[in-house]
Amino acid sequence: MFQWAVEGFTEAISKEVEPSWNIKFTCVEPGGFRTDWAGRSIEFGANKHPAYEHVDVEKEMNEWDGKQIGDPRKAAEKMYELATMQDPPLRCVVGSDAFKAMGEKLERYGNDLKRFEALSTGTDADEQ
Repeated sequence: MFQWAVEGFTEAISKEVEPSWNIKFTCVEPGGFRTDWAGRSIEFGANKHPAYEHVDVEKEMNEWDGKQIGDPRKAAEKMYELATMQDPPLRCVVGSDAFKAMGEKLERYGNDLKRFEALSTGTDADEQ
């Protein structure tokens, strides 16, 4: 949910900042990188909510730690490249796993857009 908030904030502020200031915004959406966030630096709460009893996040993180596909050094190089572009994208996925996930998400969105075209466009006033 937090990532969606960052994406929305980035899009909103990019439209509100005075263009003459020449400030560019890019929301970087990373995949999994071999950093310590899933390792010894992660902390788990003592009390698990009953709705999540079926999920063993601690086990999943321990199994995933150090096996992420991304190299943090390469990600940093790509983020620097984005930061120094004259005309950067508003959003950019970083990591082949993030690229694949975004492609799947866009395909789902595209399918839904076509599937519900009549519903979406059926709200115009009768008199034009």
